[in-house]
Amino acid sequence: MSEASPRVLVVEDEAPIRDGIASLFQSQGIETSCAEDGRVALQILERERFDLIVLDLMMPHVPGLDVLRSIRARGDDVPVLVLTAKGTEEDVVEGLEAGADDYVTKPFGIRELLARAKGLLRRPRSASMPRKRLDVSRDGERAVVDFDTQKVEQGALQITLTTREAMLLSHLIGQRPRIVTREELLVEVWGYRDGTIRTRTVDVHVQQLRAKLERLKGGDAWIETVRGKGYRFDGETSS
Repeated sequence: MSEASPRVLVVEDEAPIRDGIASLFQSQGIETSCAEDGRVALQILERERFDLIVLDLMMPHVPGLDVLRSIRARGDDVPVLVLTAKGTEEDVVEGLEAGADDYVTKPFGIRELLARAKGLLRRPRSASMPRKRLDVSRDGERAVVDFDTQKVEQGALQITLTTREAMLLSHLIGQRPRIVTREELLVEVWGYRDGTIRTRTVDVHVQQLRAKLERLKGGDAWIETVRGKGYRFDGETSS
């Protein structure tokens, strides 16, 4: 197999699902390793690096969320696609807040899973994000966005963004004052070839990002929803 082949770790305790995902990826030329639970996954991740992790949230020994938090706590920005059986918004939000890049709800279709995985494999890691600080002002209130540390600061208040939230905010700021469609965000921020794929990940990420920005004075107006079209950054910036 080519050395350039991407490497994926599938962490899933149900053998039929785990083996099925592994076979699917291998048929696409993707080098695939498997772990049957979170404890084994953490052991593998201590000694190997991957380009994508497909992670079930509901597992014995070490739950998926704990695995995800451990990965992010050590500064690893590997893309993580979480699998959730419940599909409730609370589960999804908790996974995204812990640092997941996208999610798929069980039962899922093969094409959907493959499209999500390939999208995350294509997207540059955070090393390719803009390394800069921006002053953002809205309604006379100023804050500083640091894309290097993925933090937003306003006086003594400091807000930490996930990698995907930082990428989302960066793209919206870079395209201002233009309206950015969900389809464009799926292509430019999530890396999908086709922005028409059915997923609510953009809306959920925007919702989470807004909830954080609302803690800032003036931050509740940074991201405007343009009904039927998409989102727009509404603020002034300077380097």
